[in-house]
Amino acid sequence: MKVQEGGISKKKRANDKDVYLEIFEAILSFRLKPGTKLTEDNLSKIFGVGRTTIRSALLRLAHDHIVQIEPNKGAYIASPSVQQAKDILSARKLIEVAIVENVIKNATPKDYKLLRKIVTSEQDKIAHKEIFKGIRLSGDFHLLLAKISGNVTLERIATTLVPQTSLVIVLYERPDQPKCSHFEHCELIDVMQNGDVAKASSLMAKHIQGIEDRLKLDEREVVSDVEDVFRNR
Repeated sequence: MKVQEGGISKKKRANDKDVYLEIFEAILSFRLKPGTKLTEDNLSKIFGVGRTTIRSALLRLAHDHIVQIEPNKGAYIASPSVQQAKDILSARKLIEVAIVENVIKNATPKDYKLLRKIVTSEQDKIAHKEIFKGIRLSGDFHLLLAKISGNVTLERIATTLVPQTSLVIVLYERPDQPKCSHFEHCELIDVMQNGDVAKASSLMAKHIQGIEDRLKLDEREVVSDVEDVFRNR
């Protein structure tokens, strides 16, 4: 997005989705830290849009549990505790094992083709150091699995847990850990397409456990200066 000093260029004025994506990208690229306060006035000046647009973007972020909005306190980047991080991953393990079982029952060749397309894009973005886009595609892979499963309740829960996992990774992942989920995704697709429920369930459980194994689960308190983060947008 092209920007001029003082906000969005006249060529394209930001909407709430643009603001949502820029804030989420700043989080996933480790520039905007969990716990950082987000004020409507400040963000309105940064993005050159009205407070209504900012408020809508913050509500979208809150819906995905990326931002917490507290009465009389405002909005903050969510900061999962160590226990919450463990709970999120534990819940994902249970939910996504059930999801792959349903995927094997319901997936069509077209579904598997789309899953492979996402993984190929994920691999490409990681290879080109576009980490934010790679993480987003990894999340899209899991959300598509949930959709293919045909279980609306499982899909709704996954839609809540996947963005929270991204925050957990930003907050706790060891910086020296390799990001190789696309290889695990490829293997999982192969096993699901072969109809092996037991092996697919085991692979998914190990995949989620692998996320936890790459974390350093200790308490941290880190915040960012929002204006500094978006100064050179």
